[in-house]
Amino acid sequence: MKMTLVMDTSNQYLGIGLYRGDEKLEAILVNESKRQSEYAIPKLQEILEHQNVSLMDIDEMVITKGPGSYTGVRVAMTIAKTLAVIAPVKIKVVSSLAAYAGNSKAISIIDARSHKLFVGVFDQGKNIVEDQLMSIDEFDHLRKRYPDYKIVGDGELVGVESDNSQLVDNIFALSKKEEPVEQPDLLVPQYIKEVEAKKACY
Repeated sequence: MKMTLVMDTSNQYLGIGLYRGDEKLEAILVNESKRQSEYAIPKLQEILEHQNVSLMDIDEMVITKGPGSYTGVRVAMTIAKTLAVIAPVKIKVVSSLAAYAGNSKAISIIDARSHKLFVGVFDQGKNIVEDQLMSIDEFDHLRKRYPDYKIVGDGELVGVESDNSQLVDNIFALSKKEEPVEQPDLLVPQYIKEVEAKKACY
C-alpha cells in the first residue's frame, strides 16, 4: 500500500504527516516559525522511527510550494529534492494558501510582512479568486465580497482566530488532485509578484 509523507515548512508551522493508503499513521503540527530548518529533519526522523518506516519505504512526498517564508519554503523542498535523488519517490506540490483552505469554502491568508498579506479564495480546493499580494487595508474589501467564507491561515492579522489544526490533512487531501512533478530537481518556490514578495518575506 502506498506510503505518503507530507511536509509543510513554508510559514509559521512545521507540519509533518505519514499516511499508508488513506490512513493517517502519525502527524505533528507545531508552531516553529523561523526554526523549521532546525527541527524538520529531527521531527521527521522521530515519526519514521516511531512507525518503523524508513525513507526508502516512502512512495510519495507532498510539500507546499509557497507563497511564504523564503527560507521556510526551501526547507521541505530541499528535503523532497534530496529524497527524489536517493529513492524512487514521486513528489507532489500544493499551494501554501490552498493548504490552509483544504476543500472548504475559505479565504486563506499568509503574513507577507510589511502590513501585507498573501491572499487566496477557495471553494473545494479550487481558486475562485487568484492568489495575490495585498495590504491589510485592502483585505477588508475582499472579505466583504465573501461573507460566508471562513478565514484560515494567519487570521490573527485581521482580527480572526483561525483553526489550522487540519493543515497536514488538508495537504494530503489536496494532493490527490495533483500530478507528480516531472523533474523534482527543477522545483523552485512559488512567489506572488516576485520582486515585491521577496522583500516582504522573512
